[in-house]
Amino acid sequence: MKHGVKTYREAGLEARWSKRNGRPVITVRDPIAPLEHQRQTWWIVSLNMFEDMKKDGIREAFRNHTLLGDIFSI
Repeated sequence: MKHGVKTYREAGLEARWSKRNGRPVITVRDPIAPLEHQRQTWWIVSLNMFEDMKKDGIREAFRNHTLLGDIFSI
């Protein structure tokens, strides 16, 4: 699986390039997610999220990694 916006878009997520601390990152959100914060917030695809996406599937890993995002933040 390639780490690129095309990969995430093909899985049904919205994806775009962004910057964090001056470095390029890919951010994603799920337009049909059951939780509001998964639909409206752009989430960085971290290395851990990407590894889980390869194992569990893109949408499943995204939802698992962002499940508690409305309660906890870094």
